[in-house]
Amino acid sequence: MSQFEILPIIEKYYPIKLFVKIIVGSICKIAKYKRILTNSYSERISIIVLHKIGDSIFTTHAIKKIIEFHPDKTISIICFPETKSIFQISFPEVEVLTIPHHHFWNGRIATCEAKRILSGTRAKIIYDLTGAITSATLIASSNANNIIGMNLEYFEPLYDKYTPLRKTPHLNDLYLDVVKMVFPVDNNISYEFPFNVGQTNKVLIHPHAGWKAKEWGIEKYLEVAKKLSSKYEVEIITERGFFTEEIKDEIKEKIKLIETKSVEDLIEEIKNCGAFIGNDSGPIYIANMLGKPTLTIYGPTNPDYSKPFGKHHTEIHKEVSCSPTHAQYCFADAGRKCPDYICMRTLTVDEVYQKTLDFLGKEKIQNRVT
Repeated sequence: MSQFEILPIIEKYYPIKLFVKIIVGSICKIAKYKRILTNSYSERISIIVLHKIGDSIFTTHAIKKIIEFHPDKTISIICFPETKSIFQISFPEVEVLTIPHHHFWNGRIATCEAKRILSGTRAKIIYDLTGAITSATLIASSNANNIIGMNLEYFEPLYDKYTPLRKTPHLNDLYLDVVKMVFPVDNNISYEFPFNVGQTNKVLIHPHAGWKAKEWGIEKYLEVAKKLSSKYEVEIITERGFFTEEIKDEIKEKIKLIETKSVEDLIEEIKNCGAFIGNDSGPIYIANMLGKPTLTIYGPTNPDYSKPFGKHHTEIHKEVSCSPTHAQYCFADAGRKCPDYICMRTLTVDEVYQKTLDFLGKEKIQNRVT
């Protein structure tokens, strides 16, 4: 359960909210006082980015600004192992350290092993671009001189400069809110990644997402892939072990299937494609980062919060009565509690196929049929 899921539960019961705020706030104040007494004397900077793939990519614009603002400082990025390659590609000059998921008790509370990794950087300044209990418990025992970040209001006393988690788009802005507390950022900053003209007409389709409600469905993707294959080189890409042998055999009867072993494998495959199609999920945003044209299918999530910027990206979003228009997720917990998945269920193969044809034509992805 994420911080965004816990917060409404706590806020529903005000006495619980008040009690939690008093207890957590007191603990945070003690931790901060202890930190003041044992400040670091190094000139190093650590940036904590404990996110999944998509959000990790959304932080890169903020990280770039931090690096530019501290040109003479030694900087470390601290992330999860699966996102290390993303930061190595984006910032090859920066040290990237990883903290395994099992170094967080119950996936949330930083253990001594996790804290030792952060303390080993001897950071004088910490930028927290995570904004969750994972980062709050990680920095609680730090001896950094200055901690700048965002988080739930309960953890505000931990920070020297603090901003609450914004609830308006875009997610890029969420992370830039942190750096704006320290130095000015141009309001007209571009969120576009450099376009990478592909040397191939290969179209990759990734049918997965973080949870079931965000997936359009492998059966429908397979129909679109089959239709496209008469015009383009089309492949479906998946993580190894995700599909059963039966489903893989069904896919291979109609289209080529690629199975990746790691995020590094996924990145290499995307580098060799001409366009990328998929749900609102990490691989779409990797393709965006690598400069590939993308078509994203959105369902219970609002595209305004996460869609890639630029003329080489488009999306299709079947709006229904319960679609989120002024929030990031629909009222049914981003579809997790939806019994119907109506937004994805009613989006037809013909609609997606036609949108894809128009998109590939606009992007001048070469038709392989002569």
